[in-house]
Amino acid sequence: MIIQRTLGILIAAGLLAAHTASAEGPVMAGEYSIYANAMTAETLNPEIATLYRIQRSKLNGILTVSVVKPNPEGTPANVPARVEATARTGDTPASVIPMREIRVGEGVSYVGQFPIANLQIVDFAIQVTPPGGEPTAIELQQQFFID
Repeated sequence: MIIQRTLGILIAAGLLAAHTASAEGPVMAGEYSIYANAMTAETLNPEIATLYRIQRSKLNGILTVSVVKPNPEGTPANVPARVEATARTGDTPASVIPMREIRVGEGVSYVGQFPIANLQIVDFAIQVTPPGGEPTAIELQQQFFID
């Protein structure tokens, strides 16, 4: 059994129904796989939201990012990384999404919250620097449905 899980997997397990988008599969950065996902915070299971101090609201979105590397046994392990993210809607300037580290067992993931509105399309620019790796840029777009 894999002890380390991504926050994205835990959140997905706690969802009743979600409108989510992620970069098409993982983005590869050398030997690292980077996963990014965006969803409305209201769709989170209340216990998951409480556990990770995420404010559930239909007016809040969450962005999750995980960096995964195979360990010597060949099983995947989430690893720490530097994660920076911005969100932009329409022609407005990009806003920084403060990302915070969340430990799940021995693994680590990153989560950030941002405001959303119904039918809003958000363009995310995410920069991930794995341990000892080069910065990798990821673009993600998500439309949110909150009504």
